[in-house]
Amino acid sequence: MISDVDSALEALRSGKVKDAFAYLKSAHDAAPLSGNALFALAHAARSLGNYEICVETIDRFLKTNPTNVDAVLIKADAFNGLGESRFAAGFYQAFLSMTQNMQPVPAHLQSEIARAQREYQNAASVYEEHLREKIKAAGFEAGDGRSRIGQAIDIMLGKKSIYPQNPGKFYFPELPHIQYYDKEQFDWVPEIVEQADVIREELLSVISSEQVFDPYVQHNVTAPTATNMKLQLMDDEGWSAYHLYKDSDPQADHMARCPKTLEILKVAPVPKIRTVSPSILFSKLTAGSHIPPHTGICNARILCHLPLIAPKGCWLRVGNQVREWTDGEMLIFDDTIEHEAKNPTSETRVVLIFDIWRPELREDERALVETIFNAVDTFQ
Repeated sequence: MISDVDSALEALRSGKVKDAFAYLKSAHDAAPLSGNALFALAHAARSLGNYEICVETIDRFLKTNPTNVDAVLIKADAFNGLGESRFAAGFYQAFLSMTQNMQPVPAHLQSEIARAQREYQNAASVYEEHLREKIKAAGFEAGDGRSRIGQAIDIMLGKKSIYPQNPGKFYFPELPHIQYYDKEQFDWVPEIVEQADVIREELLSVISSEQVFDPYVQHNVTAPTATNMKLQLMDDEGWSAYHLYKDSDPQADHMARCPKTLEILKVAPVPKIRTVSPSILFSKLTAGSHIPPHTGICNARILCHLPLIAPKGCWLRVGNQVREWTDGEMLIFDDTIEHEAKNPTSETRVVLIFDIWRPELREDERALVETIFNAVDTFQ
């Protein structure tokens, strides 16, 4: 016979869940329980499928014990039992986040973590299906995650992260956060793409004449090399370049070999920013090479990639979007958003890279950027 809270807790430990629940519920109704007794009541309620009482009691317990991972899991299970997939997913996710860096993981939680992961995926799928059905019924098309609506939904569902602009040298405030630009907004793109074969011919001539592609990341006596990307790729020929302009400096010998390429690019709004732009190069990524996540230096300009040798499967991730290079498809993106690239194929990938002004900058703002970098470059 259970006569007090301690014996109720012992009964619960020995598997007499109904008896423990009956006593604890009666005691709670007479005078609200707290601490271990309140937790035990919620635990018993979950075991018996009495999810309404479970939610009420475990919520009261969490008010004073918000970091108790077992209680967070109980609340997730209770909401799941009530069919509240949205709330259940939130608490399963919180439980998984709280246990992610536990070292060591308590023995009783090891199987629970795996179960919570399954339950979270199930609950999140139900929630996502409901959300997408409502959006579609309202006449909206979520798309494949590239549109703004698609990105917003994926971010809200936790399927994608937010990647801010993070330039290494110069940040121009209040510019829109755009990972990949729609190439349709640039009327000069078709003219360049249509002449990709001409540019490719000059590239192949460079390659056949055994011109040297230099490692993209090289030691610079005037610049620190502490970033992970630089440390990993220092003097690595897996990612190499044949520059026509390098950080605004013309490479005369290389330019002489590619006059048609430079002529074709005259239609693009290439900046003239001292020590930064023009930056025009053939970028080579050899078989199996990986460019680790990194960011560019100045968000006043954006980058264009024109694929010239593009084996299927080579990809570029900008922020939370991954795209493949495809012949005839120019990619335009903000390189101050974290990006990385990989060539998982057995062939070499080569793209033409050049930079352009961000279309959102006014002429006076562009002139200001030029002035600032001129001043920086002349400072000793």
